[in-house]
Amino acid sequence: MQDYTLSMDRLAYRVKGLRMAASVLHCGAHPDDEDIGLLSYLSHKYCVRVFYWSATRGEGGQNRVGPYTGEALGIYRTWETLAARSNDGGEALFGPFFDFGYCKRSIDAFSKWGRETMVREMVRAIRQAKPMIVVGRWLGALSDLHGHHQAVGEALYDAFDADAKPDRFPELTSLGLPPWQPAKFYLSTDNTGGDYSAGAALNLFGRLNPELERNGALRINTGEYDPISGMTYQKMAWLAYNNHKSQALGMAPASGDFYYYFTLHKSHVPVPKRECEFFDGFDPTLAGLAERLPGSGAALKDQLRMVVRAVDEALAVLGAADPRAAGFSLMQGLTLLREAVRSERESDTESMYRQAVLLSLDERCRDFEDVAAQCLGLELEGISNKSRITPNSRISVQVRLWNHGGAAIDALNFDLDVPTGWHVEKSRAAAALTELMLDCQVTAKPTAAFTCPYWLRSARNGFVYTWPDDATAGRPFSEPELQANCRVTVDGTALTLRRPVVVRQAFPGGYREFPVAVVPPIALQPQLIQEFRPVSQRNQTIEVHVAAINNAEKPIVGNLRLDGPAGWTVEPECIAIALSKLGDSVSVRFEVELPADILEGLYILRCNCRIDDQDFSYTVTPVRMGALGLPGPPTASNCSKEANIIAPAEIKVSVIRTAWASAQRCAYVSGVKDEIRETLRRFGVSFSELSDRDLVHSDLQVHDVIVVGPNAYLLREELRNNAKHLLNYVHSGGTLIVQYQGYGYQNGEFAPFPFRYNQPHDRVTDETAKVTISDPNHPVFHFPNKIAESDFDGWVHDRGMYFFGDWDKRYRSLAKCADSGEEAKGGGLLTCQYGRGHFIYVAYSFFRQLPAGVAGAFRLFANLLALPTVRLHERAGFLKQLDLFAACEEEQLIAAARLMTESWYADGTVICQEDDVGTELYLVYNGVVDVIKTDGGLKKIVASIGRGACAGEMAVIGNVPRTATLVARGDVELLVIRGDQFKDLLKANSLMAISLLEILVKRLTQAKPPFPT
Repeated sequence: MQDYTLSMDRLAYRVKGLRMAASVLHCGAHPDDEDIGLLSYLSHKYCVRVFYWSATRGEGGQNRVGPYTGEALGIYRTWETLAARSNDGGEALFGPFFDFGYCKRSIDAFSKWGRETMVREMVRAIRQAKPMIVVGRWLGALSDLHGHHQAVGEALYDAFDADAKPDRFPELTSLGLPPWQPAKFYLSTDNTGGDYSAGAALNLFGRLNPELERNGALRINTGEYDPISGMTYQKMAWLAYNNHKSQALGMAPASGDFYYYFTLHKSHVPVPKRECEFFDGFDPTLAGLAERLPGSGAALKDQLRMVVRAVDEALAVLGAADPRAAGFSLMQGLTLLREAVRSERESDTESMYRQAVLLSLDERCRDFEDVAAQCLGLELEGISNKSRITPNSRISVQVRLWNHGGAAIDALNFDLDVPTGWHVEKSRAAAALTELMLDCQVTAKPTAAFTCPYWLRSARNGFVYTWPDDATAGRPFSEPELQANCRVTVDGTALTLRRPVVVRQAFPGGYREFPVAVVPPIALQPQLIQEFRPVSQRNQTIEVHVAAINNAEKPIVGNLRLDGPAGWTVEPECIAIALSKLGDSVSVRFEVELPADILEGLYILRCNCRIDDQDFSYTVTPVRMGALGLPGPPTASNCSKEANIIAPAEIKVSVIRTAWASAQRCAYVSGVKDEIRETLRRFGVSFSELSDRDLVHSDLQVHDVIVVGPNAYLLREELRNNAKHLLNYVHSGGTLIVQYQGYGYQNGEFAPFPFRYNQPHDRVTDETAKVTISDPNHPVFHFPNKIAESDFDGWVHDRGMYFFGDWDKRYRSLAKCADSGEEAKGGGLLTCQYGRGHFIYVAYSFFRQLPAGVAGAFRLFANLLALPTVRLHERAGFLKQLDLFAACEEEQLIAAARLMTESWYADGTVICQEDDVGTELYLVYNGVVDVIKTDGGLKKIVASIGRGACAGEMAVIGNVPRTATLVARGDVELLVIRGDQFKDLLKANSLMAISLLEILVKRLTQAKPPFPT
């Protein structure tokens, strides 16, 4: 809630601000983009209204302080923004755009938000703020380092010019937002010195920059000292910026000069070549508003100058001990201002800005009323006995006017604003010298709308929120459900005071004020909101648990059911529930049967409770902010802020057509929290969680596959310390799948072979970017699921991040993709053989796709997990084609394949040396090997052998020196088996031993020169 009781320093700023008419609109993409020093400097030095408009609420950002993501994080970051504005003196406005995460170019943002929609919403912000100055945070260029930034920069150029055209966006005019043309348009200028360590173009050091000391550039020094607050404007700014806690931002306030630079892009008023202040070229005081209405002549300007003089008189007598004298001066100014407004309304002035100017003057009248009342010691409050109400229920409200200053009140009238259809019963009014009050009983209508952040009341249209067609749109939150009003007359001047009705409560850590919220009488909370099942030839069952919670202060009796798609069976059909009091809950169980051969797709189960012939089907999800210093997550009893997301009570069921390799033993090394293991559990795929201790002491070879979670190497020190254990696991035959890792992954010996990331790292932000399978014959695209490029359809958010930039040629790139206009990036899915095992690096964002139910992602991930199985069968198939292994059974071939290590040799590499003792048998898997013998001191190539050839049997079996040298011709892959393991195979398989004898006899009798041993 807004703090309506002002300290003396804040009261001084408010009084000073009454003489000013100019306001400033600063536009960015995210809640923490602002040039924070600009806001504190203008709002405290000049006491003008400064608005910061953020296109999004930062839903796609990180959250370092709690579990909230997406829309819930947007609510949380709105609170953080309001806290920042409370410190820096600014005000907050927002666009309707959902933060879908990082993108590279403005075209990517426009494709989701719409360029014309962005221009319209910026025009809305201009008409709401009615600024004389617009300051764009971003230039609309690639140097903005983010597609969101660039889009905001580009759209603002159009919005600045569009707002002066009444034929553009007439729907805004119909909402009471008439056209308004700002006088000047500035652009923030990068003064980082190239240090982007705290984010894109954040001015960390405030350097005096000689390169920017030029005509057309304006420099401000936010390091100036403010005598009212007792600190510099930049200190105030950093204190404000530190409220963005979810983004882990923290700045240490310090004294000293601190410079920002702004470039003047366009001005509708004459300005000097080298400006000293933003207001050069026009009068920023109330009197300057008259210049917007040239037909009013000097009369309006003279009247407004008299109002300014009354404010100056109030400032002259404003004192901490007794500010009442200032209050009387402000009431005189209010009377003069009201007369000026009346005269202008009665005039026949013609100007396209007349309606906007009158709205500005009306707003200033309300400001005068509020500040004069503060000076006089008049405090209005509306206190409810409850913070939550259900439709057709009642709450008590007490409205009080505290007359702390003992002002002589001539007349008094209370009123209570409630939604249409609500009933107010005024039960008691009393008066005393210092206290006046009104008691009311308020009853919500039976069909009262539930209280939810206004941008979440309706489903989003893609990545743009659906807003109500009223003045609420663009504000941080809706107006409160109940508002207390008091019209009080003091010394012949009427003042109207307005305050939201709140419940005031103490809690561990302080106190809180919550506005009254309307909630459904019963909330239905499914235990899981998303389920996954495979396509199956048999019927399948889902067990669904739903909690019903009584939000009403009376017993609730109803029938709870679960509605499924046609052909699905739900048992029981209906469950009777009875909840006797507020807060009571019950959990019920349904068994849902899916029919056989159900098609792949998304299906919806809907929870519904019928009470008194009315259906309720809502979840109520609270979003809470904790009080500073309290341990643990915030709860209903100790949170300092709370909002409810009210949404349909649904369970999404994703039915996926996918096959899985059987009997695989999988393990998981967690990194950033993800839902992969829980999602795959529904398909019978289970993972053992590897702890730090397991990484050190357990036998990793018991696992067929180990999957490393996103950023695990950066987050877990023991994983970094024991990375060699994982590589040894691979070398000994294991399969290691590593999901995306940050830059630190390239700095250690964590991968089998060298690689590096580009900087900035390669990523593909367009989730629809075409993916080309670059190695279509690789088994990862064939078993157990056939993968096609269509399996990359329907992905969400992005393709992936932290693709390898350059890599050793022993890695095989399996797929490539790119954002529009960029070269294809092949570093997102790579595999290599390392010893007897397999290493896979996958930068594609499976951690997003699997929880989102993307079918193709399930199939591809299933194939990655199956790679050890398919590789064994691939090797076994290769062995079966060789004479040496042709007589072996499937099990024997698999056993032999398990023993083999895959080795890679570059062109010209010596594989083994003539006369060395032979301890390994070689099978050529890919490539060509030259057989070289020494004859008369000269080395000669006596043969070249290719895929399927065997070399080294005689040396291994006979324990004799090798008779020739083997050298790779081009890149070569060999399957290698140790001599002792080969002998064990022969002992266990007599047919294989006989085959070997036949091969050796044939080789000895036919080979000229003798084949190498």
